[in-house]
Amino acid sequence: MVPPLEGGTDALLPDLPKGPLQAYRARASFCWQELVLFLEGEDMLRLKKTIFSALENDPLFAHSHGEDLSLEKYRELSFLRCKRVMEYSLLPVEEMVARPLSVQTLITCLGMYDWSLAVKFLLHMLTFGSAIYSSGSERHLKYLPKIFNMDIFGCFAVTELSHGSNAKAIRTTAHYDPTTEEFIIHSPDFEAAKFWVGNMGKTATHAVVFAQLYTPGGQCHGPHSFVVQIRNPKTLLPMPGVMVGDIGKKLGLNGVDNGFAVFHKVRIPRQDLLNRIGDVTPEGAYVTPFKDDRQRFGASLGTLSLGRVAIVGMSIVNLKLAVSIALRFSATRCQFGPSDGEEVPVLEYQTQRWRLLPYLAAAYALDHFSKSLFLDLAELQRGLMGTDQGARQAELGREIHALASAGKPLASWTAQRGIQECREACGGHGYLAVNRLGDLRNDNDPNCTYEGDNNILLQQTSSYLLSLLARHVQGGAHFQSPLRTVDFLQAYPDILGQRFTCPSVDSCLDSSGGYFSGEQAGKMIQNAILDLCSQLKDDAVALVDVIAPPDFVLDSPIGRADGELYKNLWTAVLLESRVLERPSWWSEFSVHKPRIGSLKSKL
Repeated sequence: MVPPLEGGTDALLPDLPKGPLQAYRARASFCWQELVLFLEGEDMLRLKKTIFSALENDPLFAHSHGEDLSLEKYRELSFLRCKRVMEYSLLPVEEMVARPLSVQTLITCLGMYDWSLAVKFLLHMLTFGSAIYSSGSERHLKYLPKIFNMDIFGCFAVTELSHGSNAKAIRTTAHYDPTTEEFIIHSPDFEAAKFWVGNMGKTATHAVVFAQLYTPGGQCHGPHSFVVQIRNPKTLLPMPGVMVGDIGKKLGLNGVDNGFAVFHKVRIPRQDLLNRIGDVTPEGAYVTPFKDDRQRFGASLGTLSLGRVAIVGMSIVNLKLAVSIALRFSATRCQFGPSDGEEVPVLEYQTQRWRLLPYLAAAYALDHFSKSLFLDLAELQRGLMGTDQGARQAELGREIHALASAGKPLASWTAQRGIQECREACGGHGYLAVNRLGDLRNDNDPNCTYEGDNNILLQQTSSYLLSLLARHVQGGAHFQSPLRTVDFLQAYPDILGQRFTCPSVDSCLDSSGGYFSGEQAGKMIQNAILDLCSQLKDDAVALVDVIAPPDFVLDSPIGRADGELYKNLWTAVLLESRVLERPSWWSEFSVHKPRIGSLKSKL
């Protein structure tokens, strides 16, 4: 176990190195260390520093600059790194339960270093492990020590080759056989194969498999989750009846082995049904603590929402890293200026501020939303594990599902566009792989599609809101939800009827829920944003210092904290190019290359 970092706040937040960024830091209107402490809290900040120090001081986590890893080597390295993180015991179980945000902090820190590592860890511990812990019961606790010791390695199998966003329509089946007290897990055809499942390709030994539960007599009770062993932990060979494999190279996240599985009448014990929302008796009767299917499905949405809530946080981390790199670059990259004076940092130009500072603001706002949503999900999980399984619990599950279904598109699309803007704002230097913006873009891209296509998810949120509206119109029901996120709908006729003309830029900043009217509204909004960007300019570098990880983790020469843009970039390029070495293919080419004399004779 890695010992926690000792010392006071000065040791946690040492002064940043002097250099070209100092001019902007001196103009900041606040102390960046004080803002970090306010946003993170000392305990969480100490955890982050402990994690970052563990990674930086372990040779296994050394960056492989100048070396192109093969797919197989990258996946091997990601698995070994995941195993090492588990061995470090950076976050004991009791800490996870007592302080849920510490879990998000751990995933965030690992993702800032490398998302392939973070995703493997998240899928094993948080998705697979949490599904067993929160969706199972006492009889499933036996799996938890094996998960923490990595005696087994897990994955979460919902998506199928022919079904993604529509999880209710999955086709994998689980028929109960009362004569043997077993479920028979079966894929009716290849289209029902579990697909895109992270960790399943090479390393997972067990899976939480979603399947349609059938009891004797043929009644279907909808999707339920089961623990299914897919490989022998000692040999990694498939279990009888399981065809499992890797789906191949992806556009990004290639340290994660996404895979497929086809089940042919695989028998598992009745006890391996995760029975928090419903169970089957030895005789084959279905029992559930929920009054109707709607409540039961609402409660089950908490498990499905976990991945989407995690993706919200992942997307925001990517945006934070991108704006940190781009703004430090912009504060030290000098171009043009007065004809008789020095060139000025490109951050001084209105266009560069317009391109970058709204994404910096978005990173802060979405980060707050992400943490709040994660805590709401933790509340739902606690309720599921306790005795609170009534109507409110089911409604909380539906509300969190709606928030996650809207939050994932908002966060992932904002990050996608923000990273691309940051890449372009850094010019040609942003296109160099060593500066990491390309990797961030590729690793963020799947956030827009996995765990549900963004466009479909937004429709799920819309359906939730429209169902509440229908209940209000038909029966006069009040708009009230456990988290009170839909209470505003109570006044929706008045809100839709509010109009105001925008006479000035200042009025655009007044948030008092009406709608603009008049031809100048768009122009006023643009001017208001430009004015805010101008006000924020001198604080931009300090705001980046608050959210940027250490240089080792950020791993971008143009984004280093010392601001020595050209020195750092030149050093990195020389390291990447191995300037004194001939190309590996040169020897063979020089032996077989055509000679001038022989060409003349042929002519």
